[in-house]
Parts: sequence; structure tokens; C-alpha cells
Amino acid sequence: MEIGSKIEAIISHIDPYLELNKAKSCHLSIQVNLDGFSFAILNLQEQKYIALEHYDIQNLNSYSNLAEKIDILVNQKELLQQNFVSTSVGITHTINTLTPKALYKKEYGKEILAFNHILLKNETETRDWIPSIQAFNSYFIPEELERCLNKHFKNIVWKHDSSIIIESLIHQFKLHEGEKVYISVQKKSFDITILDGKHLKFFNSFSYKAAEDLIYYLLFSMEQLQLNPDQTPLIIFGEIEEDSEIYKLLYKYIRNINFTKRNPNYNYSFVFDQIQEHYFYKLLNQHLCVS
Repeated sequence: MEIGSKIEAIISHIDPYLELNKAKSCHLSIQVNLDGFSFAILNLQEQKYIALEHYDIQNLNSYSNLAEKIDILVNQKELLQQNFVSTSVGITHTINTLTPKALYKKEYGKEILAFNHILLKNETETRDWIPSIQAFNSYFIPEELERCLNKHFKNIVWKHDSSIIIESLIHQFKLHEGEKVYISVQKKSFDITILDGKHLKFFNSFSYKAAEDLIYYLLFSMEQLQLNPDQTPLIIFGEIEEDSEIYKLLYKYIRNINFTKRNPNYNYSFVFDQIQEHYFYKLLNQHLCVS
């Protein structure tokens, strides 16, 4: 939300005992997309999350516009101007490609990514290594965004959101038996991850405009893998409410639905009690994937 030239957080939960001069013992996780900017601060000594804010930055049509807004936001937010011991950024967009290690060659990385997606000439391929599935995840980092964040933060580790989803779900639920479907819901897109124990069976991202679009893609994906909506568990995370049209439709077609819980490997300040546990799952698992 913007008030004049100032950008205000629509969600803000900061531990009242947080001390700015102790940021050297903290990790900063940032999540960015064309719809907004979020960050969380982790006290590394206590392995405890002590702050989270989300900014809903609307009506952006380019990463240049987003970089300008982030520049304003960081300059006005003293909490983001601290000397953090480490910083990571998760970027959310649907331009990514998973490639098994045996088939990936770095010199052909851009061609691999361009096989499924249209890339501009100045867009270069970068990649995440996902050890749990022995695969590389190719994607691009917008130059404007990279320049902007490098100006404010040192030694950033970048991750694509899909890498965070896959790694964190396998890490958290690897001991669970049987096939389960996980969906991460954003404003204009959603991700489907299907696991059988610790084995990844399916991952894909889809854009949607209406709740009916999401249901169609989900049921079609399940049908292709011969998963019965009456029996296969569905676990949801993301900023979605039980009274939303998406949840109502999901409940109509799928019998076994649950929201995910927070990662028990971390501690959380009491201010996080005000946030539903399935919210900000990717942001709060980002550190797990870069440490």
C-alpha cells in the first residue's frame, strides 16, 4: 500500500524486543514478485524468526517499476538497513525449468530454459542445484532487480521459489508415506508439487484468473498421475483463507484437505501467533535452502 510517496506494510509483525544493532547475528530472507515484497528476519543463534512484513505493491508492469518501489521501501525502512550476516532472495515467476543432473550442461543453460519459455536477449540463465532430487532448476533474475538489491545488500544468495518449495517440502515431509499433493497459492499463479514419500513425482506452475482455472489444472494434473481426488490428501499453503472461492471449490472436489504447518526446525516469536501457519511458507523456509 502506498500513502503519498511512502510504501506501507499491509502485514507487519515485529518482535518488540528486536534490537537493531544486533542484526549481525541475523539472516534476512526476502521474497519478491511483481505483486509485492516480503521479508523475514531470523535470529541465527536462537534459530528464531523475530520479524515479518509484507508490502502489497500493485499495478506494476515491469521489473524496473518494482526495483524503483523496492529502492524507496529500503531507504525508508531502518530495519532493512542493518548489517545482516547473510541475505537471501526468493524470486517468484513461472519462467523456470527442472533438468536432471545427467542431462544438464551449463553451457547450454539458456537454451534449456528457452526451450519452454520466451526469453529476451538480455536475460541470462541462472540455476539452483536441488540435491534432494539431483536436478538443476534454471530460471532468470531480472537485471533491474539484481542491481537494485545488490546496492542495498551484500553477498545475496538467490533462489527460485520453486526450488524452495521442492526442497522444503521434501525436507519437512520426507518421512510421510504415500502420495500427497501440495499446492502453493499466489494471487495470479499457483504451484503443484506431488510427492510420494521423499520422491518428487510432479511439479508444475500455472497461471490462473479465476478459481475455476485453478481447479481445472489441479484435477487435470491429478488425473494424469491417476490420483483419486476422493482419496489423495491435498495440503495447501500460501495466503489463502477458508472462506475464499478457491478453498470452497477445492473442498467441493477434493475430500481430504489440510493446511500445512510451519517448519518445526525453527522457533517463532510470539508475534507470529497472529499469522496463520500456512501463510508465508516459502519465505519462512528460504533460509533452510540457502544454509
